[in-house]
Amino acid sequence: MIHNPDQQTRKSNASVTRRRFCSTVAACIALTTAQRKIQAASGAGGISQADYRWLNVAMGGGGAIPGIVLHPKVPGLAYIHTDVGGCYRWDSADKRWIPLLDRIPFNQWNLYGVDSIAVDPNDVTGNTVYISTGKYADSWASPAGMVMKSADRGETWTRTTLSPTGGSNQSQGCGERLAVDPANGQHVVYASQLNGLFSSFDAAKTWDRMRAAPSGWSSQSASRKKRGHGLAFVVFDPSSGITGTPARTRIMYIGATGEGVYRSRDGGQSWQLLAGGPDWPRKGVIGTDGVLVVSHRRGVAKFAAGRWTNITPRTLKHGTSCAVAIDPSDSNHIVATLGLMNRIPVFRTTDGGKTWANVSGKRNETITWWAGWQWFSNPFSLAFDPHHKHRVWATDWYGTYCTDDVTRPEPVWTNFVAGIEELCIIGALTAPPTGRCRLYSGAADEGGGDHLSLTRPPRRSLWVKGLPAGLDRTGIAVASDDSNFVVCVGTINWSSPGTGAYSVNGGDSWTVFAKLPYKGIKGGRVVLTGNHRRILWVPQEGPPYYSDDLGQKWSKVKCHESLAGSSHGDNIFVYDQPVAVDAADANRVYILKGSKLFVSTDAGEHFAVAFTKAPADWNHKVLTSGQPGDVWLSGGTQGLFRSRNGGRAFARVSGVQAAYMFCFGKSPAGTNFPALFVQGEVEGIAGYFRSDDQGRSWVRIDIPMQRVGDAPNTMTGDWRVFGGVFVGTTGRGIFYGCPANSDQNI
Repeated sequence: MIHNPDQQTRKSNASVTRRRFCSTVAACIALTTAQRKIQAASGAGGISQADYRWLNVAMGGGGAIPGIVLHPKVPGLAYIHTDVGGCYRWDSADKRWIPLLDRIPFNQWNLYGVDSIAVDPNDVTGNTVYISTGKYADSWASPAGMVMKSADRGETWTRTTLSPTGGSNQSQGCGERLAVDPANGQHVVYASQLNGLFSSFDAAKTWDRMRAAPSGWSSQSASRKKRGHGLAFVVFDPSSGITGTPARTRIMYIGATGEGVYRSRDGGQSWQLLAGGPDWPRKGVIGTDGVLVVSHRRGVAKFAAGRWTNITPRTLKHGTSCAVAIDPSDSNHIVATLGLMNRIPVFRTTDGGKTWANVSGKRNETITWWAGWQWFSNPFSLAFDPHHKHRVWATDWYGTYCTDDVTRPEPVWTNFVAGIEELCIIGALTAPPTGRCRLYSGAADEGGGDHLSLTRPPRRSLWVKGLPAGLDRTGIAVASDDSNFVVCVGTINWSSPGTGAYSVNGGDSWTVFAKLPYKGIKGGRVVLTGNHRRILWVPQEGPPYYSDDLGQKWSKVKCHESLAGSSHGDNIFVYDQPVAVDAADANRVYILKGSKLFVSTDAGEHFAVAFTKAPADWNHKVLTSGQPGDVWLSGGTQGLFRSRNGGRAFARVSGVQAAYMFCFGKSPAGTNFPALFVQGEVEGIAGYFRSDDQGRSWVRIDIPMQRVGDAPNTMTGDWRVFGGVFVGTTGRGIFYGCPANSDQNI
């Protein structure tokens, strides 16, 4: 999954992020400055804390996993890293993946991208692990990526001085850039995307640039180099012996994008280009006999006895070879993949690449919503299990796979994705108070889900239930008088024209609108007004339209001023909520555009200006509480605002310095006003908060465990469980939190 919105949108969103969060980086993530501050404030009688329990709403995979690393000396210990969703450790007993970066706070969202993992092969406890972080390498991404180290298998992390490291979401498909010297556990090497090769001889406490090494892209333009892969991998050859003081492995290899493969014979002091090799190396692996095998954009190559040999499988004709692995017990036993969809594209050789067999195998599907073409879709990595002969792991755009015996005539591949939640939510979460579904979601790449359960993945993909393939839902609405009637709108493949659809059975099946308001309409948001059957579509860039006949025909709303662009942006990575229906009067509709709030009293046919000084935040939101004329606006760093007279005048909610997301949820017992949730800054403290008395007092709900840190962008309240709240992220899926003492079924 390549969650990479265009540069202008990223810069705009990043500008908002920079305004939101300007904090110094703590040396250790386990306890942040913000956490200490809230603890001190609470102890002094400040904002109280609400103990919450959290879980990931189960989807099951759905994101790019560029790499997997298995520990050579600890059976069952494996790690994977994702482009935008952090890294995970394998729990072999429970057969699920454990997320390792959830303690990173949301003001440091860029660190959830991980472009490499390395274990220390000298550490027989398996406790030492390194990661290089950073979703994006651009200047607007904050904080810059860095190398981090854990001494407890990823439970806690210490940040090193090596930064910036590059962008994981700008360079999928390369090999591992981090490596620990098998001859010296204190010697750590990092092959960066942008700045060349670095080494440390004190277990990553200090770093030095290895200036004799290349950096990649030397012959390319500056702009291409900035976004290129730079150095693609680094590997040690343990069979080559030891040299130097401090001791280090004598022979090392690095892949330099646009240049080729380089070798050092003196532990990294000098480097030579290996002539005749691939100029676009992707991944490199070493056999126990010292033979180097490299996958590249045109196939697979082997370097042995001082020369290169093309060992690309002859049947590899329709894709880019990406992954390769060598059996640690037999260097002639190699597996490789190519970037094809619709089948299992794994090839195997037992004679060092002279002949190959296509290992098609069978599928053992643990996630039923995956379409057939999603299996082994653009495979990124392969790895032999050093403790289980012939067991092979693989990763791709959607998850991880494993076969216990790749040598069988038809090996069985199981997709192990329990615990991996990597969806990028795109502004669409709806939790109806009744009905079949607990939650409807919209997500990049996968469309989203109709969630019958929070703990079990959806049974079927949206795209096999009637929605067009590639449609990512950006807006969802459920009728308040009939939970079976649902509408959605979206955009196909991020930025192409979109469409919409409706369901009369709670999402069990969908019917696409017969017509569109206009050609080329994109995404945006949708609401149900009037008799809860009028569909009001507020698309991106264009003007709003409404339909009273399920999309058979559409009428443009009338207003003395243009409402085009109320939902801004030209792709799906937009998180505003510019339209809301008054929950107390479905004929009353609000649209927020820039600093102006428009109101309709005839279910969206006509709009007029109600207020002209609304906070003009990039991700502004308008919501209603269900009380007559009660309208709320979020203004980012300007705070939270409330109107009690239908939007004609607003007052800032005292104590809320910043409101980036907010929503309403089920009312506290004995009251008729919903619970109010805010993600932002209250009383000078950043976090997630809940108010049970219309904003007069607050409790912080995300202590003691830091959660929902991976670029949260969407929040909606649970109308079935008091205190329940859903938060959508840009890489860690959907989180659900509710009071720890809640006895209601979640």
